[in-house]
Amino acid sequence: MWIKEAKARKIFNSLGQEIVEIEIKGDNGNVGIGSCDVGLSKSSFEVNSFPEKGVDHVIDKFNSSIGKPMINLKVMDFDDLEEVEKLFRIYDITNNLADIGGNIIISTEYAILRALSENGNVAKFLNPNKDKFPAVLINIVGGGKHSLGRGPDFQEFIVIPKTKDIIKAVEAAIEIDKIMEDEIGKRDKEFNKKRNLKGALSPNMLNLEILSLLHKVSNKVAREKKIRISLGLDVAANYLWNGRKYEYKKFSKLESKRNLSREEHIEFISKVISNYKLDYIEDPFEENDFEGFRELNKGLGIIAGDDIISTRIDRLKENEKKISAVIIKPDQIGSLVKTKELIDYCFKNKIMPILSHRTGASNDSIISHLAVGWELPMIKLGLIGGERINRLNELIKIKENLQSNLIG
Repeated sequence: MWIKEAKARKIFNSLGQEIVEIEIKGDNGNVGIGSCDVGLSKSSFEVNSFPEKGVDHVIDKFNSSIGKPMINLKVMDFDDLEEVEKLFRIYDITNNLADIGGNIIISTEYAILRALSENGNVAKFLNPNKDKFPAVLINIVGGGKHSLGRGPDFQEFIVIPKTKDIIKAVEAAIEIDKIMEDEIGKRDKEFNKKRNLKGALSPNMLNLEILSLLHKVSNKVAREKKIRISLGLDVAANYLWNGRKYEYKKFSKLESKRNLSREEHIEFISKVISNYKLDYIEDPFEENDFEGFRELNKGLGIIAGDDIISTRIDRLKENEKKISAVIIKPDQIGSLVKTKELIDYCFKNKIMPILSHRTGASNDSIISHLAVGWELPMIKLGLIGGERINRLNELIKIKENLQSNLIG
């Protein structure tokens, strides 16, 4: 495909933030449109989402300068995105993309992949012979920075339906959400069905009180649906760490506020995993504590690193023996080429890559296609809100397309 037109415009995400949308027209008659999420909870190792001069500045820069050399650029496969990234790098040579930000690069690459794909089926374009489908991690209850001080300390309370039937998985998650909403209302009189910035339930309850309730409700739904449902947590420990200790505000009935030393925190998280039979836990330690990951990573389910890796292969290579699963967020690194390089490295070294949404969600559902096309074992998504259920609905459509191709 030869790119015939490249255009940037301003749109808004689920938080009402200004973001970039890119439109790419190819000589194949296809039009691809792309936009990507923006994180609220960020590590210090991520690239900038946008330059300090703002979204309007980078859109003007794209329409007046960056997009011009893309016209008549030949892009035939995923590897050709490297040439696209080189064009962007002419205008920003900083390590953290301070001048243009990573959002516009990823949005452009998403749009190009859409334009390259038949009927927008990016999963099929990336992998015509795909035969694997990711499990879904679905955020039900939220706290931490996403809940703006109201919710629990832990950032995400997650359910993992263990079924290959994506519709059954979504149905189970929706049922759990509904029951949790009712049960939380009985316990938190000021709850009033409040939800956080990711559309998750946001109760003013203790961490383990929520986990116990979610465990009970998930088991009930699992029996009714005749599937297994396990639980997970995103601790987001970066926001609990004060430089010396982990600060909890919703610790226990006897002691709501509690500061834990690093050693006490390791012991506490280990007990939480064991007591609640968690299959998944994310960012249990602050973003520099690889040794904490190594100590915890002893057969206690999936211990995933997000802030600590930030989709950077250099950080993983330096510490690969200490971590067994990695959260993948393309906008953290501002490059789909580097994102794929990290994923390939994970597979080669038996480290689990898990694709994830972010708090400020766009309406673009392409991450569902990336998860299937790259045959990732898991994808983490939200549930409530059009921009969030959109990704789950897209998985349903991809699975339907995949099954029809297999039948054919």
